[in-house]
Amino acid sequence: MKRISKTRAPHSYLKWCKLVRGTQDEDYRRLQNPEKADLHRKLLEEQGWLCAYTMKSINEENSHIEHIKPESLCRADLVGSDLDYNNMIACFPLIGMNRQFRYGAQKKADWWEKDGIEFISPLNPACENYFHFDLKGNITPVINSEAANTTINVLSLDHPSLTEEREMAINGFIYGSGDKPLSKPKTIQALQTICTKDREGRFYGFCIVVRDALQHHLKILEKIEQKKKFSCRRT
Repeated sequence: MKRISKTRAPHSYLKWCKLVRGTQDEDYRRLQNPEKADLHRKLLEEQGWLCAYTMKSINEENSHIEHIKPESLCRADLVGSDLDYNNMIACFPLIGMNRQFRYGAQKKADWWEKDGIEFISPLNPACENYFHFDLKGNITPVINSEAANTTINVLSLDHPSLTEEREMAINGFIYGSGDKPLSKPKTIQALQTICTKDREGRFYGFCIVVRDALQHHLKILEKIEQKKKFSCRRT
């Protein structure tokens, strides 16, 4: 999970919210384009075009606006609270896609047990510290945290197909199109940039996953280096 730092909602959306305040239209279900499209794009830009839950690369055509606290529960608690920008993120997949993906936002659906106290939100400043990924793309809690385990289960972040996608991203980055993996200097260099946005404001897909894998890869390279040095001393 990549931390999301919320900024300001788009002007068109804020203007619409002000216009409908106190009316029967103060309801997320009433939001239409162009304001909804502006909102969607702003969320994508804010997140560096990564799914907030899975870190898959996304765009307008394969994602939707997700409410962390389900919008139906927001409306039940307080009229208009389903319009809170700080409760919105962009997630894979597009609403209405024929195929069902049993992980991420579709898996979470309307889950919100214990008012979400055991759910690690991508808005949590420490969210990246709760999970770890190995070279095979497997996810585990960094510490034996009930919240981390709950979040993995609620989002099915250990789903086989999602794990496979993460492993493909790792192999694609470390090995590229060849058989030789990244050298130590290139691995160190990659670790410095993998979690930064490119010139277009986009993060590398599964960047946190690849970062963890690069750290594993670097340790392996260092062990090989040490063995060679030890072998040279003996000869």
